[in-house]
Amino acid sequence: MIEEDYKKGWRQHFPTYHFDDRDIALEEYKVAAKNLESEERVFLNASNVSLVSTAALGSLLVGSSDRLASVFEGIIPAYIISIVLISIIFGFAFVTLKYFVDRQRSIVFSGRKVIILRRMLGLSYGRVQLLLPNWRVEGADQPLAVRLFPGWFTYVAYPFWIVSIISTSVVFFLSAYIVKQNPGFFEEISPVLFIVCFTLVWFFSTVFVYRVSLLDIHETSRLLFYRMVAKLIRLPLVENFEYIIYRAKLSFYETDRLGINTTKLKEFLVFIEDKRFYAHRGIDYRAVLRGVLGIVKIKNRSGGSTIVQQLIRTLFVLDLKKKYRRKFLELSLAPWVTSIFSKNTILDMYISAVRFEKGCFGVVEAMEYFWSKVEKNPTNAQAFFLIERVSNVRSRLLVRKIIETARSAQRNSLMDEEDLKELFFLYYQAVKRNKILASNDQVENLRSSLAPF
Repeated sequence: MIEEDYKKGWRQHFPTYHFDDRDIALEEYKVAAKNLESEERVFLNASNVSLVSTAALGSLLVGSSDRLASVFEGIIPAYIISIVLISIIFGFAFVTLKYFVDRQRSIVFSGRKVIILRRMLGLSYGRVQLLLPNWRVEGADQPLAVRLFPGWFTYVAYPFWIVSIISTSVVFFLSAYIVKQNPGFFEEISPVLFIVCFTLVWFFSTVFVYRVSLLDIHETSRLLFYRMVAKLIRLPLVENFEYIIYRAKLSFYETDRLGINTTKLKEFLVFIEDKRFYAHRGIDYRAVLRGVLGIVKIKNRSGGSTIVQQLIRTLFVLDLKKKYRRKFLELSLAPWVTSIFSKNTILDMYISAVRFEKGCFGVVEAMEYFWSKVEKNPTNAQAFFLIERVSNVRSRLLVRKIIETARSAQRNSLMDEEDLKELFFLYYQAVKRNKILASNDQVENLRSSLAPF
């Protein structure tokens, strides 16, 4: 899990802006604040209107069904009239819900703009929110704290409950009217079961449509489903996915701003961690099979996590101790990640956000930790060294693994003899500075294999 705002590697939350005339930005802030106030007022007024209009329309449709049936008797079957009335309430409900979805989007985007402008002007309420809650525009310090869908029991969902409950009641009565007018049609089907099922289908359809219409930038219905699954299996995920993604992207922008060339880092990342990265959609089924065979002791145990799964583990999973449940969610969410990000973006986020060492996230912090400086054009040896540390969670010198992987890289023309000598020197210096834990014998074994004199 990535660290909080105050972590050194995440210190920039917005690009550095410069105003020749600060008053222009201040006027923009005033306009944005007025637009937000206007959108909120429209939303409130529309909620009141929808309550009255939905109730009136529902009453009209239910009350006029008998009258319309008598008017069109002998011309149009009674059940057709009921179907038309149900279609009217369907159309009215969907249009009304869509209207409130658009209004909510306008409110949220206006609110986020206000927060961004406030931060650009140097206004911040700090980390301690005693009076102003940080999930509201009034107290938020980062725009994604204001969410498109904060919950089913917040003001955002009030219009939904109004429209859905009234329209569901109308559907209930009209479906009962259809049953009453066509008793022969329901001889083999329980009338009560038909009415209840038809009503429930309509209600949950409105739930689905409203919630999916308020998906944020990177949200999908798949993500919503597996967030519910995570709660059922008691494996906590981060609450605000959009904010974590924003922070991960921001870390890459910081890496890019510092002018760090990540080309070699990406090459070694794919080579060491996920050779079939460009061939799969987040799940390497061959690696999964090897992992399963390792668990049942048919083969030697080996890691089956792809780069995508490792990124999910780092960014979104809060409890890493529940290994099998965590693996299940990593596999489940991998196709979601590959559907919203390109492979290159995934590599950028990985290099700039994952854990390289205890309390050390992202390649910038890793370079500063191991070398006390940022290398803008890392060599082959430096790139290998950094990527190898990603999978080493105990800060130890895994001599055998390093030798085998380095020699494999040499056979694949990613490194030469000089690179291997430089690689040994990097490990030697890291051990000497207590950045990596190793015995003298381990260091000597590494030297004799990579840099024989």
